[in-house]
Amino acid sequence: MINFPRVALFADTFYETNGAANVIRRLENFAREKELPFLCVRAGSETDFIRKGNLNILELKRSRLSFPIDGKLKYDPRLWRYRKLVKEKLDEFQPDVIHVTGLNDVSQLGFYFAHYEDISAIASWHTNAHEYTACRLLRALSWLPQNTQKIIGKKVESFVMRGLMKLLYLAQIQLAPNQELVDEIQKMTRRPSFLMSRGVDTKFLNPNKRKRKDSTLVLGYVGRLRPEKNVRFFAEIEQALQNAGVENYKFVLVGEGGEDEWLKKNLQNAELTGVLHGEELARAYADMDLLVFPSQTDAFGNVVLEAMASGVPAVVMPQGGPKFLIEDGEDGFIASDETDFLETIIRLAKQPQRLAEMRNNARIAACERSWERVFEDVYDKYHLSTLVSKQIRV
Repeated sequence: MINFPRVALFADTFYETNGAANVIRRLENFAREKELPFLCVRAGSETDFIRKGNLNILELKRSRLSFPIDGKLKYDPRLWRYRKLVKEKLDEFQPDVIHVTGLNDVSQLGFYFAHYEDISAIASWHTNAHEYTACRLLRALSWLPQNTQKIIGKKVESFVMRGLMKLLYLAQIQLAPNQELVDEIQKMTRRPSFLMSRGVDTKFLNPNKRKRKDSTLVLGYVGRLRPEKNVRFFAEIEQALQNAGVENYKFVLVGEGGEDEWLKKNLQNAELTGVLHGEELARAYADMDLLVFPSQTDAFGNVVLEAMASGVPAVVMPQGGPKFLIEDGEDGFIASDETDFLETIIRLAKQPQRLAEMRNNARIAACERSWERVFEDVYDKYHLSTLVSKQIRV
């Protein structure tokens, strides 16, 4: 790490259960443990300011006009009423760089102050919002012919992406969780863009926490149960298993979302656990035989790395970030399409020893990724943003 700039982080999500919030909480912990000057502006249950040594926390209570945009994550059109308070705390803290973590209400405040207070800005991409938007819209338009849906979906993705890039352009440097996104964002914003990977806690997530002794094939999933995660594909997986004569299987789906009831009605052999935390989550991971991750919209796929740390190989789609985490055929599988995804699961169901042989490879691959290394690199980018801001500031 080059130096230790004063960082003001504007976090759209913090207390919610999602990959972005997990990364942001860990970044704050990194700053606290390293005793680095750090201000986190985020939404909370009450409006309050807390100072804990080097760590400064400003929580803003969202108004009754807030509306949900993803589970418990909300957008407050009246969050701008805190503009004076935020400015006061920024003036006290005197940040060298503002880090915005999305495009929601809190980050919009961050973009505003970075621009008008002449503070260097860095933006990190955590969610493929353009794909999520298209996916949810197409669910409502499912009555249209497939070709028409595809055309509409592509146009919506393109339109939303262009809009997002106009806002991200306000930051001097962009961070994204996979190289495809890094290249696309750099091309569209013409700003320096870099990889911001993810780490995993290999002490907490450990194969030794496996308690199962039976021979049932446990096909696991961890994440939001929402349309953009393609979770209805589990019904197709089950049908394919039954058609292939596989009976000794079980789905364990960890998470919650709007697709809960549909999955309960359409899966015959599945356990929906709801959201799990702590040791319950660690044991659930370790007791899986294969993580089945059909999402085609994830920018990174934290849960894939978490499963691997637990000694569990994963099968993923060719779209999005999860494929960058896997060495195909060594510590997991990258399907070429949905048909190959189904065929891979059937093949593994009939050759369970293959999964047992890959458990150690998955664990070894995960152990090479540490959160400390990730955040040291982020701090290097903070430093870089202060150097380039005068040259490319809007």
